[in-house]
Amino acid sequence: MRKAQRRESARAWIDSGATVTVKSYVKRYGTDRYTAYEDLKAVGFPLTEADERWAVRPVPVPRTKQRADPPWEWHFDGYQVMVVIGHTPGGFPYGPTETAEDHMINCALGPAQGFLRYWRRL
Repeated sequence: MRKAQRRESARAWIDSGATVTVKSYVKRYGTDRYTAYEDLKAVGFPLTEADERWAVRPVPVPRTKQRADPPWEWHFDGYQVMVVIGHTPGGFPYGPTETAEDHMINCALGPAQGFLRYWRRL
């Protein structure tokens, strides 16, 4: 429900004689308490001193972005680079290895883009 429609409905609800509080407004219209406070104040509903805590929204807390680890593991055995897909029962890693062309692509684009380009060819 849009703000204008919600406020018009709230006026009718208040005029019906129902018990209206910030909490009941939240339950009825599905808003947060800060929006409920603003709407009730805008339609002219008398609010109590206890409701003044909803007058000012708290400052949003900045969140740091978590870097996602790639779903693959790079392995270099001294000779070639490979993407570890799994391990044999003896513990030896296996997966696709890097060719000379892929090595040039990886040096130019970076290993992640080179790996993705490799899988697009399959």
